This record gives sequence, C-alpha cells and structure tokens, in this order.
Amino acid sequence: MKIHSLPKAATALALALLAWPCAAGTYKSIAIDGNFSDWAGVPVAYSQPPDTTLSIAYTNIFIANDQNYLYLRFAIATSDNPFQSFQNIFIDTDANNATGYPVSGYIGSEMLIQGGGGYDERPGGFNAGGVTGLNWLAAPAAPAREFEMRISRAAVFAGDNSLVFTNDTIALVFESEDSAYTPHEYVPAAPGGLVYTFAEPPAELTNNAPLITLTNTTWSANAAGADLGAAWLDSAYDDTQAGWVSGLGLFGYTANPGAYPALHTPLGAGPNTYYFRAHFSWNNLPDDVAFVATNYLSDGAVIYLNGVEVYRVRMPAGPVSYSTPATGVNLSAGQPSVLGVSGAPLVDGDNLIEVEAHQVPGSAADMVFGLSLTAAAHYPLLNLDASQPADRTVNGGDAATFSASVLGSGPLSYQWMLDGAPIPGATDATFTIPQVIYTNAGAYSLRVSNPLSTNTTRSAVLTVTNTPVTFGDPLQPADVVAVQGRSVTVTSAAAGSPPLTYQWYFGATPILGATNAAYTLPAVALTNAGAYQVTVANQANATNSRAATLTVIPDTLPPTIASIAASSSRLIVEFSEPVDPVTATNPANYSVSSGVNVTGAAINPSDASQVILTTFSLNLGTVYTLQVKGVNDRFGNAAATAGAFTRGITIDGDFSDWSGLDPLYTGPSGVDGAADFENVYVFNDAVNYYFHVTLWHDIPAAAGEFPLYANLFFDTDNDVNTGFHSGTIGSELLLQSGGGYQEKNGGFNEGGIVGLNWSCLPAAPSSDFEFSLSRSATYATDGLPVFPTNVLNFHFEGQTTAWAAVNEAPSSGVVSYTNVTVSVPSLPVSRLAISRLGSRVAVIWEGAGSLQASSSLNGGGWTNVPNASSPYVATGSQAQRFFRVAR
Repeated sequence: MKIHSLPKAATALALALLAWPCAAGTYKSIAIDGNFSDWAGVPVAYSQPPDTTLSIAYTNIFIANDQNYLYLRFAIATSDNPFQSFQNIFIDTDANNATGYPVSGYIGSEMLIQGGGGYDERPGGFNAGGVTGLNWLAAPAAPAREFEMRISRAAVFAGDNSLVFTNDTIALVFESEDSAYTPHEYVPAAPGGLVYTFAEPPAELTNNAPLITLTNTTWSANAAGADLGAAWLDSAYDDTQAGWVSGLGLFGYTANPGAYPALHTPLGAGPNTYYFRAHFSWNNLPDDVAFVATNYLSDGAVIYLNGVEVYRVRMPAGPVSYSTPATGVNLSAGQPSVLGVSGAPLVDGDNLIEVEAHQVPGSAADMVFGLSLTAAAHYPLLNLDASQPADRTVNGGDAATFSASVLGSGPLSYQWMLDGAPIPGATDATFTIPQVIYTNAGAYSLRVSNPLSTNTTRSAVLTVTNTPVTFGDPLQPADVVAVQGRSVTVTSAAAGSPPLTYQWYFGATPILGATNAAYTLPAVALTNAGAYQVTVANQANATNSRAATLTVIPDTLPPTIASIAASSSRLIVEFSEPVDPVTATNPANYSVSSGVNVTGAAINPSDASQVILTTFSLNLGTVYTLQVKGVNDRFGNAAATAGAFTRGITIDGDFSDWSGLDPLYTGPSGVDGAADFENVYVFNDAVNYYFHVTLWHDIPAAAGEFPLYANLFFDTDNDVNTGFHSGTIGSELLLQSGGGYQEKNGGFNEGGIVGLNWSCLPAAPSSDFEFSLSRSATYATDGLPVFPTNVLNFHFEGQTTAWAAVNEAPSSGVVSYTNVTVSVPSLPVSRLAISRLGSRVAVIWEGAGSLQASSSLNGGGWTNVPNASSPYVATGSQAQRFFRVAR
C-alpha cells in the first residue's frame, strides 16, 4: 500500500447545487470470472471518451449489486493492469460529502480500494487503517481493456469493527495516476462523484409463470433477407423499421401444415436467416428457477437472452453469421422440443428474447418457428438428451469429461456414478477425470435430484486404450562419474500411458525402494560402482533401459573453507563437504588471530558441513584469520587451511552483535502513539547497510508499530539539493513499511526499488529493532544504483495512524554516516586431484570456484572451462592442458 498526499478540497459542499451522475440500482448476482455475459441488461452507469495518455483512462462504468456484494465493471482505453498502487477507487459510503477523505472536491471518501485492499478514510486521512472482510475479487488477472470486480457489503473497518456500508446510497470516484503517483484522471470529474443506490432483492418466484406464450405473445420478425450483423441484438435496436413485421406465433410457411399448430404470421421463403424479437417482464429472483422453452422449429436456431447466447439448436459451434447454415432439420417434423435456457442474463423489469432461425441448404419447403418460455419454480427433472452422457474412448493419460442435459427447478443435487456406485466428491453437473488410467474404465451415469423427482441418465461407457512404454532417448540413463561421498543421480525419461511403474537395478539385483523415474545415491561409496538399469512398465508392456555405468573416484582431497560468518562471539564455518564429528568438534583444531580463543565447537545438527565455534569477543571492523588444522572429512583427509573474516551483523532479533558500537543518533522522548527514536546505530559491510533502532516507547498495536507508520528518508547521493525535499534532506530513497520508493527526481514517490532485500526483526511489537538494506539495490525506472557514494544521510519520521509526522529524528537536518571499508582477503581455493579413467582423466576439486584451463603454465591464457563441475572428465585425445581452480 503506497501512501501519498492528494490535493485537499473544501470539506463542505452545497449539495443542492450539485448535478451528480446517478446510476439507478440494478439487482443482479455476477460471477467474477472475466466473462461479462452475466452483465447483460445492466445499463452503463457512466461513459466518457478516453481523456488521458499519461495514466489509465477509464471509459465505461457499470454497477450492480445483490444482497452480498457490490459489483463494478469498467473499461479502459488501452490494455493494462488497473489493480495497482497507481489506481484508486474512492467510495463515499455514508452519502455525506462533508465526511471522510476529501477527494479533490468530488466526494468525501470513507473507504479507499487500492490493489484489492480496503483502507479506512473516515478520519479524513488518505489511509487511516484497514478494512476486513472485503472479499475482493477481480478478473481478468492479466492486462486487458475490460474488468469486473466485487466488494462485500458485509465489510467492516478494522479499527472498530463497524460496517463500511451504512447507507443505501453511495458515491464513487475512480482515480488514476502515473508511475510517479501524480493523479491525471478523476472519473467522474464532477462534484458528488458517481452516485449509486443499492437495489433491493426482488421476491422469490413461488409458482410457475409464463413469460412468452406460443400463440399470445407479440413478436417482431424480419424475413427481408438482409444481414443484420449483431446490431439487432441490442435492446435499443429499432425493430419497427422497414423489413420488420409484428405478429403472433407460429411464424413461417410449410408444405405440411397439419403437422404444426396454426401458423398465425406467415413469412415468405428465400432468406437463409430469419430474425425474431419479443419482450417480457421479469421481477423475481432467478434462484432455483428452471427456464423452460418449448420450441417449434423446422431447421436450426440460436437463442439469445438480452443479447447473450443461451442455447443453440442444430447449429455448428463457433461464430455464427447470416450465411451460416443449420446442421440439420427436425426429423420429427412438427414435434416440439423442450429445452432449458440460462437465467443469468435476466434483469429486473423489461427483458428481450431474440432468435435467429437458420435454414438447412435444400430445405426451402418449410421454415417454421414458434417458442414459449416458462419460469418454473416447480418442474420435475427431465432428461433433455437421451444420448448424453456420451460414450468415450480415451487414451491413458488424457482427460475425459462427462456431461448431461437435464432440466428441472432447483435446488438440484448431482451425483456421478461408476458402474452404479457413487463416485466420492463427484457432485457437480459435469465430471472430469484429469488423467485417465485403466482402472477408470467403466459405465458412468449421473443421478440428479430436486424436491420433485430423481432422474438418472444413461450409462456412458469409458474405454481406456494404452500406449506402450518407450524411451525417448536410447542413450539414457547416461554413464556417470562421481566422487566418493557426493550425491549422484541416474535418470531416464520414459513415455507411455499411465500409470508407469519403475524399478531400478544394480547389476541384476533390484534396488529396494528405487521405484521412481530417477534414482539418487545421496553419498556414493566405492562399492556403489557398477551398472544401473531401470525397468518401466504399464498395462501395455514392460521394457528395460540401457545399463549406465557408475564410476566412483576415491576422495583424496581435504575439506576447504567455503564461508565464515561471524557475530560478536560466534563463528559459523561452512566446509566444502561434511566433516568428521570427532575432529570437527575439537576446539584445539581451530585458532583465531589477535589472541581470540576458541572455547567450543559443535556440528550443526541439520548440516554436517557446518561447524559452529564459540569464541572470545570479536571487534567490528577487525580482520581476523581462522586457522583450521586436523579437521578430517569422512574419508580421513585432514584440512590444513586458513581463511580471513571480519565480524558482521545478523538480522535475527538478537542485538548482541551490535556491542561495541556507539549510537550515531540519540534523541529526546517524543509524542506517544508514534515511533519516537531514542537511539539509531548504523553499520555496513560490503553487502548491506545495517540499522539498529531503539524507541522510547513500545507503540500500541492500534497506533501502528514500527516500521509501520514511519517515513525513513535517505539522501543517498550526499547532495541536499537533489531528491525529494522533506525538511532539510534531499531524499533519493523513501522506506515505508519495508517498501522502498524512488525519490531522486524530486517527487514523494516516483517508482519502486529493485533488490532492496529489506529484512527487519523482531516481527512482534517491541521498542528495539534491527533492519538491513542491500547496497546493490537499483532504481526500477532506470536500473541505476541507489547508493552511489560512500556517505549516507538520513532523516526518520514517526507518524500517527492518520499519517501525521509528529516525531522527527533529528528534529532538523540529517544524520550522516560514512561507509566503513574493510578489505578481507579471499578464502583459499581447493587443491586439484587427477584420476585416470582408461583413456580419460577426471579433474577433482572441493568447494566453490571455477575450473580454468590453459595449454601452457608459462604463457597464461587461462580460460574458464564451460559448465565444469567436479569431477570434470576430459578425454585423452585432447591436446595437453593444465588446470587450476580460481575463485
């Protein structure tokens, strides 16, 4: 959550003078899935042309609600992600413009939505706290030009647990900013914002209600033979213009009139496509209602509800145009079909059903259309398609989905069956097996129940075929050379119908438990050398891989020091390999320069390569040398090596490693309820800056504990004349709640920081904290380094939860810190060992470092061996080469 200041406006407006954009409430439940078809019938609440190129430009806004959520849908001019910290949705939830945060003179906002989070603005600040129970959901997730989102009407303010939405009327303002957080658009840009009144839920339907009758509903019909495109689906389309006629069903013409009910409105032959539109009123909840259509149709048709397709009859999949032919005729001429349509596109009030009837080529003898639509609160279950679910033949490993076409009033319960037995958890309208295996073969049926009846579909037979096992690469598993004690893995990629079973063999002996696609020896022994092969099987066959030869080279190299980390009285020594617990835990095998005694040694229980040494006190800024002599690896190779180190700071909530440092700043006690800085300590190493902050008071949770509600300004270029001016500091970097923000061009927040690697402990409330920042951090906008000099100036602000800065450290000016520079010699590299493998040689080394090669010891020319790891196997046919390891 990025906090910044916006222009303040007058807190009182004369409401009588305001001409507010106002959206009447629309009651509708919306699925937030990126499919906007269920917004059908919801009017545009606000529309404008794009009016900015500097930030996201909002165009159309739609609003709806149900009992649980407020739904927002909006379009933007160009594809983007509008759910970032650069976009704000302000909501006046109490319908009082004089309360809340004043949004540029438009509304008084009680709640801010930013990036899916809700923020309390009742006290008048940009962010005065959080909101819980928002249940925010938005789609799509990727950049796009149109989005939908929801906000729970049961959300509460975190500060006092009071409801956010306390009034039936709210007002909204959409605001967009550029990457420097400069506002460029307020939508709508009008006093009062966009006003919306929540719609009350309609009544439940208790009886079956006819919406469209077969012979008594007036339709508009078009048989002019003209392509109407998609315009005719719009609710505002004029269906009284030339080419349209009005009449009652049935429509068309037929050579067999006795097969149909009476044709009340004759239409001429000739067109491929006929268009029909009829209005009806709907004022009930659609929940658990079956929308049953009885359809007289000679050929094919597409049925729409409020412009959204809800059913196809004998029409191909994909886009449909005027010239698209139907795929067949009604083989029982004159017999009506019963179908169910979705009620999702319904809106309260006037609705529009639209049908385009298409002819089959060569079927000009008749064109008949007639439709009724009933909203059924009580409708027994009816299987609409006796051929569903359909039989399936599926190759093992592929997916299989079963569905059926069953109509009935709700609530509906579903249970899929396999060979007559219920499938646990298969209680949706469709059933999918993501990856079919042979045991999935059988007969699948769906049992559907409602309060009136139970219906079981036909049984669909699933036949599972199997693809035999094959190996994609006949050279796998490959031969392997490994060093004694190290991990080694052999693997082979097999393909075939699942399930695949694996069994690895050492020679001719199966390896116990080696039943995966790869086999790993975590610490290879000399006795593990030999041939490894895997047998892979499925229901179709079983086959063997090639035999891979594992060659094991004895470990003759002593361990090296990989790293040394030091705190005030402890060293963590990381060796290049696991070490012997007897010799590694003998303090006499370690010594530290400058008279620092080693008093204890222990192996890390979770890492046998790591030894923890206890020492006398170590000084910050001093370079020490650790001597190791007599520490063996697991094969008796004794280390005789040394490594340089210097004591550092570890962010772990234990402040003992700050001992010996004086505070760089000490300040007076400040205002309660905000961070007041008593002491600030600073240190650096080659990687990080470290800060230790003590506060005069532990801040109560309600007042916002450190580092929340604090601005930490850093002048990183040692130039007060550059950056954002806060008091007497020219700040290039702002730290806020652990987030870093660029300020080098003079703005309060101009963008983000990459690689800051912020770490702060303890996480619980306290008056003592330590945190670190990476010295290699860069600005996100241009990739330049954040810390280009060896001087760091800073000024800290402790803030209230209303974001008022009340405690300054220092009270004026800055605290200046100059980097400590300590040169620590590199750790020694490993020795090399050579092992002959017939016509090849293997080069072995321990620990970190790059293998380099040269054709001469005297001529230089050392170059890294690409992708070399120990052991590196070189063939004997190559010219003479010399090797070394460089760090």
